[in-house]
Amino acid sequence: MHLRLKNAARVWLTSLGACVVMIGTATATEIKIGGTGNALGTMQLLGDAYSRKYPDVKVTVLRSLGSSGALLGVPQRAVDIGLSSRTLTEEERSKGLTATEYARTPTVLAVAPKTKVTGITREQLADIYTGKLAQWPDRITIRPVLRQPGDDNTRQLRALSPAIEQALTVAEKRPGLPYAMTDQEAADKIESVPGAIGVSTLALILSEGRQMRSLSLDGVEPTVQNGASGRYPMVKHFFFITQLTPSPAVQQFISFVRSPAGRDILTQTGHWLP
Repeated sequence: MHLRLKNAARVWLTSLGACVVMIGTATATEIKIGGTGNALGTMQLLGDAYSRKYPDVKVTVLRSLGSSGALLGVPQRAVDIGLSSRTLTEEERSKGLTATEYARTPTVLAVAPKTKVTGITREQLADIYTGKLAQWPDRITIRPVLRQPGDDNTRQLRALSPAIEQALTVAEKRPGLPYAMTDQEAADKIESVPGAIGVSTLALILSEGRQMRSLSLDGVEPTVQNGASGRYPMVKHFFFITQLTPSPAVQQFISFVRSPAGRDILTQTGHWLP
């Protein structure tokens, strides 16, 4: 599944790159931003604020490409600013890319508001993925939303405990569980599938106005304060991926994100600065 998503991103970016070549100078004042879905809602808010300040520059936030799509798109110049949940490998740096961490947010376990539960433990989470814990207290069947094994959200879950790592392997073989290819699709299914539970981020929930509730984990709430202090264990790191020498327009946008106005938007959408 991870390979399928990466190939889909490659096809989309190839098409996008061809369009950029065709329209030439018409895109001279456009900044194209794309990558991990968890960052897109906040980036749209930042882009809108930036365009109000600089109306001669159009900021286009692309549909979810994933971190892999960002890392493919920037070298092809189909994306001006990539959004990644991980930093670069040495091989990626050798292509003339650079990564700048711009914010962090809690990675959360989320349910729809009508699900009558506010917290979960690591032990309960493992039992949910194996099917041992099959119903919420209100007797609704629990439906864990799965992601591809290489997804950063899945990697963070696996790191919580050996039992959860084993349980996820079991869950991948269970028939009938909902599956999501992108962060937005996962959020859609958490909101709409009765009894669903899945992984998202505080930033996505707040920036997109999602009807989801994040759960405490082992009694610790997934707040910015708890994430920044290390009390809460799962944290999403966001990086800007750019050319080693980005264009003046890209540099100006990144400077705006770091300005008081940009920092206010990041704070309001569940981020803290690294």
